[in-house]
Amino acid sequence: MPAKERASRQPLKTLDSRFTGMTAKDDKMVFQRPVMARLHFLPPTEQVYESYAPSRYYGYPLSGYFAARFTYLNEEEWILRIQAGMITVNGRKASPDYILKEHDRIVTSMGLRVEPPANRSLDVLYEDERVRVFNKAAPIPIHPSGRYFKNSMTELLKEVYPGEVPRPVQRLDVITTGVLVFARTRPAAAFLMNEFARNRVEKEYLAIVEGVPRDRKFAIDAPIGKIKGSARGVGENALNPKPAETGVEWLGELGGRSLVKAVPRSGRTNQIRVHLASVGLPVLNDPVYGRTKGAGQALGGDGPVLQFGLHARRLRFRCFDDCMEIAAPWPDHFQPFIDAAGVAP
Repeated sequence: MPAKERASRQPLKTLDSRFTGMTAKDDKMVFQRPVMARLHFLPPTEQVYESYAPSRYYGYPLSGYFAARFTYLNEEEWILRIQAGMITVNGRKASPDYILKEHDRIVTSMGLRVEPPANRSLDVLYEDERVRVFNKAAPIPIHPSGRYFKNSMTELLKEVYPGEVPRPVQRLDVITTGVLVFARTRPAAAFLMNEFARNRVEKEYLAIVEGVPRDRKFAIDAPIGKIKGSARGVGENALNPKPAETGVEWLGELGGRSLVKAVPRSGRTNQIRVHLASVGLPVLNDPVYGRTKGAGQALGGDGPVLQFGLHARRLRFRCFDDCMEIAAPWPDHFQPFIDAAGVAP
């Protein structure tokens, strides 16, 4: 398999290895052998969050701001927390009617909470002075969100690379594995976020889905909007739908499930998962859009589910003057489907 060394200023940089990842050592990229995946459990901790409201919320009452931005609780529940002193503004207890303004420092105490376990395996695919690229594990979110805090990529990277600010430039869902890019400098972060926002990055995903499609190649062109809470969907029940298109290629079938390649031609939240589910091909073990809600089942066995069906296989992008192509090895449970398909995507 072709290896990738830390050569600089080449017109095209490629990486594709069946090893788990690489790290820098003596200015060279060094292969690491795969590590057995483990779920990381944290003890109950006091969850305290410090933040500043985005400018679009200036003028909101404090309770309205929390209800609008953090929808997992309704406004009445946020009012109770504010009145109990669990939310302060500028170091002082505040009223639910307090009107937010610029530079207000908000501290929220959420009490003792138990975070969901996460797969904190950290596999480096490529790094230089501008970027560090990982083969993201699952389940783990990129940012602290919902019930996750320490069990997130940004918090993990703060521990592993003290003194560096983690700057993710793309989104991958909690249950999605594969290529994930972090910028190491502000200029690199600004450049790459603009590339993603302008849809200039080529993305390829592999997905294990339930069922077999009717056509070998097809496109799903269906606007995506919110349907309930943070869930997305298509159709007349979707609120504020935005255009979205995904190209799909069937690669093979095994036991009533299929391996497909998915190429998103837009960048909507949960796009591939929503689109595949909308045509009767939900992603394996998808807890939101799959056939079995909640915990899924491991393929061919019992135990904790680390076998999710969506993998960000490859990214092609530009970083200043360099064109880069980076591919992430697929998880082991994809291999029987790869063998059945007789392809090496």
